[in-house]
Amino acid sequence: MDDIFSGIRVVELAQYVFVPGAGALLADYGAEVIKVEMADTGDPYRTLSIGDGREKAEVNIALEQNNRGKKSIAINVKTAEGRELLNKLIASADVFVTSVRPQAIKRLKLDVEDVRACNPKIVYVRGNGFGFHGPEAGKPGYDSTAFWTRSGFATVLMHSEHVKPVRSRGALGDHTGSTSVAYGIAAALFKRERSGQSVLVDVSLLATGMWVLSADIAASQIPGYDSLLFERRAPRFPLVGSYRTKDDRWVNLTFLHPDRDWPHLCRALGMHEYADDPRFATNAERANNGVECGRLLAERFASRTWAEWKPIFDKLDAPWELAQKIDEVLVDPQAIANGYVVDAEMSNGKTYKLISGPVAFNGRVPKKYTRAPKLGEHTGALMLELGYAPGEVDRLRQTGVVK
Repeated sequence: MDDIFSGIRVVELAQYVFVPGAGALLADYGAEVIKVEMADTGDPYRTLSIGDGREKAEVNIALEQNNRGKKSIAINVKTAEGRELLNKLIASADVFVTSVRPQAIKRLKLDVEDVRACNPKIVYVRGNGFGFHGPEAGKPGYDSTAFWTRSGFATVLMHSEHVKPVRSRGALGDHTGSTSVAYGIAAALFKRERSGQSVLVDVSLLATGMWVLSADIAASQIPGYDSLLFERRAPRFPLVGSYRTKDDRWVNLTFLHPDRDWPHLCRALGMHEYADDPRFATNAERANNGVECGRLLAERFASRTWAEWKPIFDKLDAPWELAQKIDEVLVDPQAIANGYVVDAEMSNGKTYKLISGPVAFNGRVPKKYTRAPKLGEHTGALMLELGYAPGEVDRLRQTGVVK
């Protein structure tokens, strides 16, 4: 089922991660995704240096993760000949997707009406920080600002002792939003297939953040709502929380059927004497004695290393989980068994691991992943396909219209 989107051509005029991540998800399943980049610089994500170590790596793993399987055409779209080339490309496509801000899109004459003048049936998809209506539609926004900070994540995850909001992880909102972009594209293609109607798809990082945090945001209407409720009530719910082991690993318990799971936990931990202790016999009693119950559990967890606890917890049929380190996730046997960690050969001939998209078809993710394209790697081939003569391709390269 690697060919779910086979025959679909996507023209992607987008930078960084949010929208390009969606293109990678479509390319994974057979779409021809053509990444349009500026002829002089390309996607700035190619050379981004933010002190996270990517500048020391042999390959740009971040770029590969979000641009695998695509083609690259490098065009100076601000020139008349470059724009003509882009129009021909758009005319051949099923989808046009962009993250260029609204005011810049208008200057480039690539707004919805402009693109549909080239291709009336095209699915037009746009992603931005704050939505396409209201006074802030043109405001610049990244995942750390529009998704994380504006939606409330930065404050709702603060603990009472924190003096400043919690920072987001890199591309967290981008990758969450890219899934929504891919969903929007798939839905619009389905609508066009059924009705023949072209569809405009809008996705913003703010909307994505609000959807992910919607349980909290909707609940904020309840009188007396407290976003830090679970932190403040933690001692009252000792079977929902995390406990530290002797070697400083953390085990999370999320026992939402605590009366059923409490005796099993006591047996697993070797705390048999507390299974029928009247102070902890019911959820209500454990809540009333939450501090003491939590203290006993914490002491017991701290008495052994995770290596000692693991075989015991592996037999416990209840929702628990070890807080894994990032490098452990990369080699997680369960993730590998499901194909969530995949291999891709890079341009230097070496193989690196990438992370698959979150959706599998017929029980598996794609078998093969190809590297991200070099800047302008497919310019010549695509121009020839669109009817340009080899000499014209050379001339436009020499004049800087394409690369």
